[in-house]
Amino acid sequence: MYDDRLFDTIMAEMMNSFGPDVRTDEGSLAYNACAKIAEKLEDVYGDMDLLSENMLPDTQDLEHLIRYASERGIAYSYATAPIVKGSFKQEIEIGELFDCGDYTYEVTELIGGFDYKMRCQIEGTEANANVGELTPVDYIDDYLGGEITELLVPGTDDEDEEKFREKVINSFQSVAFGGNKADYRLFVDALKGVGGCKPLRRAKDSAWINIYLIGSDFGVPSAEVVNSVQSAVDPEENHGEGDGIAPICHSVKIIPVTGQEVMISTKVTYDAGFSADTTRPLIEEAVKNCLLELRKSWEANEKENTIVRLARIEAAILNVEGVVDITSTKINGADANLTLDFKTVPTFGGVELV
Repeated sequence: MYDDRLFDTIMAEMMNSFGPDVRTDEGSLAYNACAKIAEKLEDVYGDMDLLSENMLPDTQDLEHLIRYASERGIAYSYATAPIVKGSFKQEIEIGELFDCGDYTYEVTELIGGFDYKMRCQIEGTEANANVGELTPVDYIDDYLGGEITELLVPGTDDEDEEKFREKVINSFQSVAFGGNKADYRLFVDALKGVGGCKPLRRAKDSAWINIYLIGSDFGVPSAEVVNSVQSAVDPEENHGEGDGIAPICHSVKIIPVTGQEVMISTKVTYDAGFSADTTRPLIEEAVKNCLLELRKSWEANEKENTIVRLARIEAAILNVEGVVDITSTKINGADANLTLDFKTVPTFGGVELV
Protein backbone atom coordinates (compact mmCIF):
# COMPACT_ATOMS: atom_id res chain seq x y z
CA MET A 1 0.00 0.00 0.00
CA TYR A 2 2.86 2.35 0.79
CA ASP A 3 5.48 0.90 -1.54
CA ASP A 4 6.30 4.34 -2.95
CA ARG A 5 6.79 5.94 0.45
CA LEU A 6 10.58 5.69 0.33
CA PHE A 7 13.25 8.09 1.53
CA ASP A 8 14.00 9.56 -1.90
CA THR A 9 10.33 10.08 -2.74
CA ILE A 10 9.57 11.72 0.61
CA MET A 11 12.64 13.95 0.36
CA ALA A 12 11.75 15.04 -3.18
CA GLU A 13 8.26 16.04 -2.02
CA MET A 14 9.62 17.92 0.96
CA MET A 15 12.27 19.75 -1.07
CA ASN A 16 9.72 20.75 -3.72
CA SER A 17 7.63 22.42 -1.07
CA PHE A 18 10.38 24.95 -0.24
CA GLY A 19 10.14 26.90 -3.47
CA PRO A 20 12.86 28.21 -5.82
CA ASP A 21 14.47 30.66 -3.39
CA VAL A 22 15.66 28.02 -0.91
CA ARG A 23 18.67 25.80 -1.43
CA THR A 24 17.62 22.15 -1.32
CA ASP A 25 20.69 20.39 -2.65
CA GLU A 26 22.33 17.66 -0.57
CA GLY A 27 24.18 19.20 2.34
CA SER A 28 22.02 22.32 2.43
CA LEU A 29 20.30 23.42 5.63
CA ALA A 30 16.87 22.49 4.27
CA TYR A 31 18.08 19.08 3.11
CA ASN A 32 19.79 18.25 6.39
CA ALA A 33 16.76 19.42 8.39
CA CYS A 34 14.42 17.14 6.47
CA ALA A 35 16.62 14.10 5.95
CA LYS A 36 16.16 12.62 9.42
CA ILE A 37 12.42 13.24 9.24
CA ALA A 38 12.18 11.55 5.85
CA GLU A 39 14.18 8.60 7.11
CA LYS A 40 11.84 8.20 10.07
CA LEU A 41 8.76 8.62 7.86
CA GLU A 42 9.96 5.80 5.63
CA ASP A 43 10.08 3.55 8.71
CA VAL A 44 6.62 4.70 9.79
CA TYR A 45 5.15 4.00 6.36
CA GLY A 46 6.77 0.58 6.46
CA ASP A 47 5.13 -0.11 9.83
CA MET A 48 1.80 1.11 8.45
CA ASP A 49 2.17 -1.19 5.45
CA LEU A 50 2.89 -4.12 7.76
CA LEU A 51 -0.13 -3.21 9.89
CA SER A 52 -2.36 -3.02 6.82
CA GLU A 53 -1.24 -6.41 5.55
CA ASN A 54 -1.95 -8.04 8.91
CA MET A 55 -5.48 -6.76 9.37
CA LEU A 56 -7.24 -9.44 7.31
CA PRO A 57 -6.57 -13.19 6.95
CA ASP A 58 -5.91 -13.17 3.19
CA THR A 59 -2.66 -11.21 3.69
CA GLN A 60 -1.69 -11.87 7.32
CA ASP A 61 1.62 -13.46 8.16
CA LEU A 62 1.39 -16.74 10.05
CA GLU A 63 1.79 -15.24 13.52
CA HIS A 64 -1.06 -12.79 13.05
CA LEU A 65 -3.17 -15.36 11.20
CA ILE A 66 -2.94 -17.75 14.16
CA ARG A 67 -4.00 -15.01 16.58
CA TYR A 68 -6.83 -13.94 14.27
CA ALA A 69 -8.06 -17.52 13.89
CA SER A 70 -8.10 -18.08 17.65
CA GLU A 71 -10.80 -15.40 17.94
CA ARG A 72 -12.97 -17.57 15.68
CA GLY A 73 -12.26 -20.70 17.69
CA ILE A 74 -9.88 -22.13 15.06
CA ALA A 75 -6.63 -23.55 16.39
CA TYR A 76 -3.43 -23.90 14.38
CA SER A 77 -1.96 -27.40 14.35
CA TYR A 78 1.67 -27.23 15.42
CA ALA A 79 4.10 -30.04 14.74
CA THR A 80 3.96 -32.96 17.14
CA ALA A 81 6.57 -35.57 17.99
CA PRO A 82 6.17 -39.29 17.25
CA ILE A 83 5.25 -41.55 20.16
CA VAL A 84 6.74 -45.03 19.89
CA LYS A 85 6.79 -48.24 21.89
CA GLY A 86 10.16 -49.20 23.26
CA SER A 87 10.52 -52.85 24.26
CA PHE A 88 13.29 -53.51 26.78
CA LYS A 89 14.63 -56.53 28.63
CA GLN A 90 14.61 -54.84 32.02
CA GLU A 91 12.88 -52.10 34.00
CA ILE A 92 13.65 -48.57 32.77
CA GLU A 93 13.22 -45.34 34.71
CA ILE A 94 10.74 -42.74 33.39
CA GLY A 95 12.66 -39.84 31.92
CA GLU A 96 15.62 -41.86 30.63
CA LEU A 97 16.90 -40.86 27.20
CA PHE A 98 17.81 -43.28 24.41
CA ASP A 99 19.25 -42.85 20.95
CA CYS A 100 17.96 -44.73 17.92
CA GLY A 101 19.66 -43.85 14.69
CA ASP A 102 19.73 -40.06 14.36
CA TYR A 103 16.97 -39.46 16.91
CA THR A 104 16.71 -39.26 20.68
CA TYR A 105 13.71 -40.54 22.66
CA GLU A 106 12.51 -39.95 26.20
CA VAL A 107 10.76 -42.67 28.20
CA THR A 108 7.40 -41.20 29.28
CA GLU A 109 5.11 -43.99 30.48
CA LEU A 110 5.03 -47.68 31.32
CA ILE A 111 2.72 -49.66 29.05
CA GLY A 112 3.20 -53.02 30.71
CA GLY A 113 5.97 -55.50 31.39
CA PHE A 114 9.12 -53.90 30.00
CA ASP A 115 7.30 -51.99 27.27
CA TYR A 116 7.32 -48.19 27.49
CA LYS A 117 5.94 -45.20 25.63
CA MET A 118 8.73 -43.02 24.32
CA ARG A 119 8.53 -39.56 22.80
CA CYS A 120 10.93 -38.46 20.10
CA GLN A 121 12.67 -35.19 20.88
CA ILE A 122 12.32 -34.06 17.28
CA GLU A 123 8.87 -32.92 16.17
CA GLY A 124 7.56 -33.66 12.70
CA THR A 125 7.08 -36.64 10.44
CA GLU A 126 10.69 -37.40 9.62
CA ALA A 127 11.14 -39.86 12.52
CA ASN A 128 7.90 -41.76 11.94
CA ALA A 129 9.63 -44.57 10.10
CA ASN A 130 12.53 -44.82 12.52
CA VAL A 131 13.00 -48.25 14.17
CA GLY A 132 15.92 -50.16 15.60
CA GLU A 133 18.09 -50.66 18.66
CA LEU A 134 17.89 -48.23 21.56
CA THR A 135 21.14 -47.04 23.08
CA PRO A 136 21.05 -45.21 26.43
CA VAL A 137 22.31 -41.62 26.35
CA ASP A 138 23.51 -41.88 29.93
CA TYR A 139 25.20 -45.01 31.27
CA ILE A 140 22.80 -47.65 32.68
CA ASP A 141 24.24 -50.42 34.84
CA ASP A 142 23.89 -53.86 33.28
CA TYR A 143 21.83 -52.58 30.35
CA LEU A 144 20.34 -55.59 28.56
CA GLY A 145 19.14 -53.84 25.46
CA GLY A 146 15.94 -52.60 23.90
CA GLU A 147 14.41 -51.52 20.61
CA ILE A 148 11.63 -49.50 19.03
CA THR A 149 8.99 -52.02 18.01
CA GLU A 150 5.95 -49.90 17.09
CA LEU A 151 4.90 -46.41 16.10
CA LEU A 152 2.04 -45.58 18.49
CA VAL A 153 1.24 -42.01 17.46
CA PRO A 154 2.72 -40.60 14.26
CA GLY A 155 4.44 -37.26 14.44
CA THR A 156 2.97 -34.41 12.43
CA ASP A 157 4.44 -31.37 10.73
CA ASP A 158 3.26 -27.81 11.27
CA GLU A 159 0.00 -27.20 9.46
CA ASP A 160 0.50 -25.82 5.99
CA GLU A 161 0.18 -22.05 6.20
CA GLU A 162 -1.92 -21.61 3.06
CA LYS A 163 -4.24 -24.49 3.91
CA PHE A 164 -4.72 -22.97 7.36
CA ARG A 165 -5.41 -19.59 5.76
CA GLU A 166 -8.03 -21.22 3.52
CA LYS A 167 -9.64 -22.84 6.57
CA VAL A 168 -9.89 -19.48 8.33
CA ILE A 169 -11.35 -17.72 5.29
CA ASN A 170 -13.81 -20.56 4.68
CA SER A 171 -15.00 -20.30 8.27
CA PHE A 172 -16.86 -17.15 7.28
CA GLN A 173 -18.96 -19.20 4.89
CA SER A 174 -19.99 -21.82 7.43
CA VAL A 175 -22.53 -21.19 10.15
CA ALA A 176 -22.78 -22.96 13.49
CA PHE A 177 -26.48 -23.69 13.75
CA GLY A 178 -28.23 -25.15 16.77
CA GLY A 179 -31.76 -25.04 15.39
CA ASN A 180 -33.29 -23.00 18.21
CA LYS A 181 -35.53 -19.96 17.72
CA ALA A 182 -32.67 -17.47 18.01
CA ASP A 183 -30.64 -19.36 15.39
CA TYR A 184 -33.49 -19.46 12.91
CA ARG A 185 -34.26 -15.78 13.44
CA LEU A 186 -30.62 -14.73 13.12
CA PHE A 187 -30.16 -16.67 9.88
CA VAL A 188 -33.50 -15.88 8.22
CA ASP A 189 -33.40 -12.18 9.09
CA ALA A 190 -30.04 -11.92 7.32
CA LEU A 191 -31.44 -13.22 4.03
CA LYS A 192 -32.19 -10.90 1.15
CA GLY A 193 -35.73 -9.54 1.10
CA VAL A 194 -36.51 -10.39 4.74
CA GLY A 195 -37.57 -7.76 7.25
CA GLY A 196 -38.35 -10.10 10.14
CA CYS A 197 -39.64 -13.55 11.00
CA LYS A 198 -41.44 -15.56 13.64
CA PRO A 199 -40.19 -19.16 14.00
CA LEU A 200 -42.73 -21.38 15.76
CA ARG A 201 -42.11 -24.85 17.11
CA ARG A 202 -44.14 -27.60 15.52
CA ALA A 203 -47.49 -28.43 17.05
CA LYS A 204 -48.02 -31.89 18.56
CA ASP A 205 -50.14 -32.99 15.60
CA SER A 206 -47.88 -31.46 12.95
CA ALA A 207 -44.58 -32.35 11.32
CA TRP A 208 -43.84 -28.73 10.43
CA ILE A 209 -41.82 -25.96 11.99
CA ASN A 210 -43.52 -22.84 10.65
CA ILE A 211 -41.57 -19.63 10.07
CA TYR A 212 -43.73 -16.62 9.27
CA LEU A 213 -42.04 -13.98 7.16
CA ILE A 214 -42.40 -10.25 6.60
CA GLY A 215 -40.69 -8.50 3.69
CA SER A 216 -37.75 -6.14 3.96
CA ASP A 217 -40.18 -3.30 3.16
CA PHE A 218 -42.26 -4.50 6.13
CA GLY A 219 -45.03 -5.63 3.85
CA VAL A 220 -46.21 -9.00 2.59
CA PRO A 221 -43.13 -10.64 1.01
CA SER A 222 -43.17 -11.62 -2.63
CA ALA A 223 -43.40 -15.26 -3.73
CA GLU A 224 -39.82 -14.98 -4.98
CA VAL A 225 -38.56 -13.98 -1.53
CA VAL A 226 -40.56 -16.75 0.14
CA ASN A 227 -39.21 -19.36 -2.29
CA SER A 228 -35.66 -18.08 -1.88
CA VAL A 229 -35.87 -18.28 1.91
CA GLN A 230 -37.47 -21.73 1.71
CA SER A 231 -34.58 -23.00 -0.42
CA ALA A 232 -32.00 -21.55 1.95
CA VAL A 233 -33.64 -22.97 5.08
CA ASP A 234 -35.19 -26.27 4.01
CA PRO A 235 -35.57 -26.92 0.26
CA GLU A 236 -39.03 -28.06 -0.83
CA GLU A 237 -37.71 -31.11 -2.68
CA ASN A 238 -35.88 -32.49 0.38
CA HIS A 239 -37.74 -31.43 3.50
CA GLY A 240 -36.04 -32.56 6.67
CA GLU A 241 -32.88 -33.82 4.96
CA GLY A 242 -30.68 -31.03 6.28
CA ASP A 243 -29.85 -29.73 2.80
CA GLY A 244 -30.50 -26.15 3.95
CA ILE A 245 -29.57 -24.42 7.18
CA ALA A 246 -32.23 -26.38 9.08
CA PRO A 247 -30.87 -29.44 10.93
CA ILE A 248 -31.72 -32.94 9.81
CA CYS A 249 -35.32 -33.89 10.75
CA HIS A 250 -36.40 -30.24 10.86
CA SER A 251 -39.14 -29.92 8.25
CA VAL A 252 -39.59 -26.18 7.87
CA LYS A 253 -42.31 -24.31 6.04
CA ILE A 254 -41.80 -20.64 5.17
CA ILE A 255 -45.12 -18.79 5.30
CA PRO A 256 -45.62 -15.15 4.29
CA VAL A 257 -47.56 -12.88 6.62
CA THR A 258 -51.10 -12.09 5.62
CA GLY A 259 -51.92 -8.47 4.91
CA GLN A 260 -55.16 -7.03 6.31
CA GLU A 261 -56.22 -3.79 4.63
CA VAL A 262 -57.08 -1.03 7.08
CA MET A 263 -59.60 1.55 5.90
CA ILE A 264 -59.95 4.71 7.99
CA SER A 265 -62.96 6.99 7.89
CA THR A 266 -63.14 10.20 9.93
CA LYS A 267 -64.82 13.59 10.06
CA VAL A 268 -62.25 16.39 10.06
CA THR A 269 -62.52 20.02 11.17
CA TYR A 270 -59.99 22.10 9.26
CA ASP A 271 -58.07 25.20 10.17
CA ALA A 272 -58.58 28.34 8.11
CA GLY A 273 -57.10 27.99 4.66
CA PHE A 274 -57.13 24.17 4.72
CA SER A 275 -59.51 21.66 3.20
CA ALA A 276 -59.87 17.98 2.42
CA ASP A 277 -58.08 18.49 -0.87
CA THR A 278 -55.02 20.10 0.74
CA THR A 279 -54.76 17.82 3.77
CA ARG A 280 -55.75 14.43 2.34
CA PRO A 281 -52.21 13.51 1.16
CA LEU A 282 -50.81 14.45 4.58
CA ILE A 283 -53.50 12.51 6.44
CA GLU A 284 -52.93 9.46 4.26
CA GLU A 285 -49.18 9.70 4.88
CA ALA A 286 -49.79 9.94 8.64
CA VAL A 287 -51.96 6.81 8.61
CA LYS A 288 -49.46 4.93 6.44
CA ASN A 289 -46.65 5.78 8.85
CA CYS A 290 -48.75 4.65 11.80
CA LEU A 291 -49.40 1.28 10.17
CA LEU A 292 -45.74 0.98 9.12
CA GLU A 293 -44.62 1.35 12.74
CA LEU A 294 -46.95 -1.48 13.69
CA ARG A 295 -45.50 -3.69 10.97
CA LYS A 296 -41.95 -2.86 12.06
CA SER A 297 -42.76 -4.08 15.57
CA TRP A 298 -44.42 -7.25 14.26
CA GLU A 299 -41.38 -9.51 14.77
CA ALA A 300 -40.77 -8.36 18.35
CA ASN A 301 -44.39 -9.10 19.27
CA GLU A 302 -43.76 -12.85 18.95
CA LYS A 303 -47.20 -14.54 19.16
CA GLU A 304 -49.00 -11.48 20.47
CA ASN A 305 -51.76 -9.93 18.41
CA THR A 306 -51.22 -6.67 16.57
CA ILE A 307 -53.76 -4.03 17.61
CA VAL A 308 -54.56 -1.08 15.38
CA ARG A 309 -55.80 1.39 17.94
CA LEU A 310 -58.31 4.14 17.21
CA ALA A 311 -56.57 6.49 19.61
CA ARG A 312 -53.24 6.06 17.85
CA ILE A 313 -54.76 6.67 14.42
CA GLU A 314 -56.57 9.77 15.68
CA ALA A 315 -53.41 11.11 17.31
CA ALA A 316 -51.53 10.69 14.03
CA ILE A 317 -54.22 12.56 12.08
CA LEU A 318 -54.46 15.33 14.69
CA ASN A 319 -50.73 15.99 14.23
CA VAL A 320 -51.29 16.83 10.56
CA GLU A 321 -50.97 20.50 9.76
CA GLY A 322 -54.37 22.09 9.12
CA VAL A 323 -56.36 19.57 11.17
CA VAL A 324 -58.11 21.16 14.15
CA ASP A 325 -60.29 18.29 15.29
CA ILE A 326 -61.64 14.90 14.25
CA THR A 327 -64.74 12.92 15.19
CA SER A 328 -66.53 9.72 14.26
CA THR A 329 -63.30 7.91 13.40
CA LYS A 330 -63.76 4.29 12.35
CA ILE A 331 -61.47 1.42 11.38
CA ASN A 332 -62.94 -0.78 8.66
CA GLY A 333 -66.37 0.62 9.48
CA ALA A 334 -66.21 -0.01 13.23
CA ASP A 335 -65.59 2.56 15.96
CA ALA A 336 -63.29 0.13 17.80
CA ASN A 337 -59.73 -1.10 17.76
CA LEU A 338 -58.83 -3.66 15.10
CA THR A 339 -57.16 -6.81 16.42
CA LEU A 340 -55.03 -8.91 14.06
CA ASP A 341 -53.56 -12.30 14.93
CA PHE A 342 -49.81 -12.82 15.07
CA LYS A 343 -49.69 -13.99 11.43
CA THR A 344 -51.30 -10.84 10.05
CA VAL A 345 -50.05 -7.29 9.51
CA PRO A 346 -52.04 -4.11 8.81
CA THR A 347 -51.73 -2.59 5.33
CA PHE A 348 -53.06 0.72 4.10
CA GLY A 349 -56.55 0.48 2.59
CA GLY A 350 -57.32 4.19 2.18
CA VAL A 351 -58.76 7.13 4.05
CA GLU A 352 -62.34 8.39 3.76
CA LEU A 353 -62.92 11.98 4.89
CA VAL A 354 -66.59 12.43 5.74
